[in-house]
Amino acid sequence: MRGNKNLEIYMKLIVFIALATLLLYELLSGKVYYYVHPRYLYGIWFAVAALLVFALTTVGELQKGRHNPDIKPYFLYLLPVVFALLFPAMEGGNGNIAIAQSSKAQESNLNENQAGGAIEGDEPAGRNEKSNNSWDTSGNSSEDSAGSVLDSAGDLTSDGNSSYEEVEDAAEKDRSLKYKKKTEDGAILISDDEFGCWYFELFDFLKDFKGKRYQFTAQVLTMEDLKDNQLLAGRYIMTCCALDLIGYGLITETGLSGKLKENQWITVTGTIGEYKYKGNIVPMLKDVVITKTKAPKEEYVYYSYY
Repeated sequence: MRGNKNLEIYMKLIVFIALATLLLYELLSGKVYYYVHPRYLYGIWFAVAALLVFALTTVGELQKGRHNPDIKPYFLYLLPVVFALLFPAMEGGNGNIAIAQSSKAQESNLNENQAGGAIEGDEPAGRNEKSNNSWDTSGNSSEDSAGSVLDSAGDLTSDGNSSYEEVEDAAEKDRSLKYKKKTEDGAILISDDEFGCWYFELFDFLKDFKGKRYQFTAQVLTMEDLKDNQLLAGRYIMTCCALDLIGYGLITETGLSGKLKENQWITVTGTIGEYKYKGNIVPMLKDVVITKTKAPKEEYVYYSYY
């Protein structure tokens, strides 16, 4: 009995080590971020540790002989490793592009059982406003009118008499007050961590953001139903894993749309306006300044619903 190799135990050991090695490589290389939301990383580290423990406990059974072991089922456990090698992480997005819709508009459409109803209380979409479509390599905006709009919201906490609760209440009444950090030219800077929340709040609370100027890092996204002078400035957003990864963007009117490549990384500075898209009022970027930039360390935006 001792002379017989227990192939089943060897297969278990191979499976444990192969899976642990794959997960460890994805974690250390950072490629795991293309697959799952970062909130799951602790679970993946735990899985690596558990697999290594299983491998160590299996080593002691290698000398236990067994006749005619059936090792075929163990090849199924190696499929994740094979698929990971054959189909590596897809960088830059998967091509699934969308424009978010206000939850208010969705409720209105369900109640009215029809598409195309404008959000109650919204003004008509401003489609004919003039845009500044210069390709600015310095990143400085020539739009000075935004400063007066931003000043009324940007210094909320500078008053020493304002309590934390008062600040929180004001931010709830005007969602734009949550975003305070400004660039040198007065635009409000939206960080990668803030983008997901900011983007969806734009659609639900458009009146709070309208007329204010923002700057953020984006990818050039395209959709078939956009005009020739339009593109989507947005990011790929993940809420759980790669299966729900969708590129969400803001309609941006610019003469540069034909010169920019899909998925190209840009810095966008623009003022929030309105646009009528498929019967619904959606945010649109006006007076746009676009500059080229490098891809951030984490290309996807990871968003959680609260």
